[in-house]
Amino acid sequence: MENKETQTISKRMLALTTAIIIMAVQAVQAIAADDKAVSGTYTYYGHPGMSMVEAKEKALEGAQNEALRNEFGTLVSQDIVQTNEIVNDKEKMAFLSSTQSTVRGEWIATTGTPQYEERFENGAPVVTCKVSGRGRKLSNKAPEITVNALSAPDKRAVSSEFKDSEDIFVYIKSPERDVFVMVCLEDEDGMVYKMFPFESTPAQATLTKGYDYILFDKNRPSKQLGEMPGDGLYITTDKLALNRLYVVYSPNYFRKGAWNYLQEAGLDTMSTRDFNKLMIELRRADEEMGMKVINLSVSPNTDRKYEYD
Repeated sequence: MENKETQTISKRMLALTTAIIIMAVQAVQAIAADDKAVSGTYTYYGHPGMSMVEAKEKALEGAQNEALRNEFGTLVSQDIVQTNEIVNDKEKMAFLSSTQSTVRGEWIATTGTPQYEERFENGAPVVTCKVSGRGRKLSNKAPEITVNALSAPDKRAVSSEFKDSEDIFVYIKSPERDVFVMVCLEDEDGMVYKMFPFESTPAQATLTKGYDYILFDKNRPSKQLGEMPGDGLYITTDKLALNRLYVVYSPNYFRKGAWNYLQEAGLDTMSTRDFNKLMIELRRADEEMGMKVINLSVSPNTDRKYEYD
């Protein structure tokens, strides 16, 4: 039989355990409360010659921004833009003032499938997109990094338009802090491929602050990041294709999720739906995590002979 002192200690331990559980639940609820369900609708008016695929991409971006704007509002800023033009063989410099609205929120992930209404007006595509997802107010806690797609292993060769089987390089620089990075590529069929880290990349490998990194350079692989000769990035297609490049980063180590290995591609893959779920989970748990998205346009290579040619 327990004595009174033991009973008192047991009650205190129970009260302490209960308090810890309550605090943990409150912490989880606070994290979950950071993001919200958002939805938006946007109509994009393209120009003659633009493909419907490109117009749908623009409409989706507009709908996402509209959803964030409705929930979190905007910041209004004024930029002074310098422009140069040639007039009568002389360069003329002009300064233009433009007012821009910057959305206060960031898109975390899409839930469900975006809905599109497509039509043509005067030979130009017009697309209305309705999208739902999860968004959160900008915390400004994620370190700022620079990310660009390149057409050559030179940080000045910035491009978002590529040809079938053309090498794609990714430039990353984190000026403030060392960061862990994951690079993924999403195709039009609703699949996401993990391009980096590689199988040979050390688990705790980070991108060192202040250093210029160019990933997927087959001729100059980074030993620090576990790149091997021949580790490149390119997209094959026989029609115009729009892909998204995701660069997920954080100063804190994060798990990369449960991917399925696709033998024919030699890459880890998951559905867009599962990728969006992973992003929600990771970004709820880490408010310092950020994500950069780059839209890539890949067109057929006219010099290449396809099987049906």
